[in-house]
Amino acid sequence: RSGLLIALLAVMSLLALLADYGVNRLSQSFVATRLQHDADSLINALHRTSEGSWQLDSQRIATVYQRVQSGHYFQVLTTNQTLRSRSLWDQSPAVTPMPSGATQIQQLFVGEEHWLIWQQGVETQGQPLTLWVAEDIAPFEQQWRQLAFIMYGVMGLAVILLVMLQRHLLQRSFRQLNAIQQAIRQLQRGEIESLSSQVPREIQPLTQEINHLIGRLQQRIGRSRTAMGNLAHELNRRLQHLLLLRDTLPVSSRLEYDQLLLQIRQLIERELKRARIAGSPHPGRRFRPAQDLPHMIKLLQQIYPHIQLTPTTDNVKELPYDRDDMLELIGNLLDNGCKYGAVNVWLTLS
Repeated sequence: RSGLLIALLAVMSLLALLADYGVNRLSQSFVATRLQHDADSLINALHRTSEGSWQLDSQRIATVYQRVQSGHYFQVLTTNQTLRSRSLWDQSPAVTPMPSGATQIQQLFVGEEHWLIWQQGVETQGQPLTLWVAEDIAPFEQQWRQLAFIMYGVMGLAVILLVMLQRHLLQRSFRQLNAIQQAIRQLQRGEIESLSSQVPREIQPLTQEINHLIGRLQQRIGRSRTAMGNLAHELNRRLQHLLLLRDTLPVSSRLEYDQLLLQIRQLIERELKRARIAGSPHPGRRFRPAQDLPHMIKLLQQIYPHIQLTPTTDNVKELPYDRDDMLELIGNLLDNGCKYGAVNVWLTLS
């Protein structure tokens, strides 16, 4: 949202600057064209008197130049006289003589007015003249400021609406990921074995890869434990063969031989019990005593029928440890308790 807001503000600011520049250019170009037309009208209204002085035909001059401070002004600069519009009243802006064919556009601030000035050098009846025509463009600028204020307000409202719309779209889109988040928690707790494929198309490759890795990990753990159990069985067969060879040894060597065989048998039995107690492999599954302990308790009671096992979990619903590791740890502890205990074995989890 921050990125979109910054981008929108940058774009809107650029558009506002372009609009301001474009409107000003268009306004000035329009006014300059009108001033040029007025200058042509002044040329047509000029004529020389019998004394050789220049005069303007008032019938050919727009009435706006006859009103005082009307915002439309002109001056005609000749060799020895200056003709001014009545609208200038007591103002006498400086006019620089210009060569014939030359034009110039200027801007001048006079009080509260902003003049756009068109100057043109012409030659009429063999006499060089300089036409100076000006118009107050402050009303245009005031109207543009009002329009710009409305435009900026619309742009600001558009930015707010777009950000709110994007927030709504993002929330609606990411709401679909809530199910994935819940599924990952269930996967972590071991309630499910893989993620569902019914997910948004954009994250399907991710869930497929996670499921693929989970499957490969389960296969590796399964093969490892199967190999461990097979190895223990094979060693047990070799142990039986060694027991048969025991009878061929001298009586003095049998005691040490029996101790070594006992140690080997204990190692084999421990690995076999670990393989049985661990059960099916499931990486990342958390330990839940109420669901995971009964199977192990039942198995140990079958191995040690003379032992009374009494588990107490103190309402422990879940522990943040791997299920297989906890079953192996508790299984070894209970196995030792059943092996070396008398009648009763208590297990307490808190």
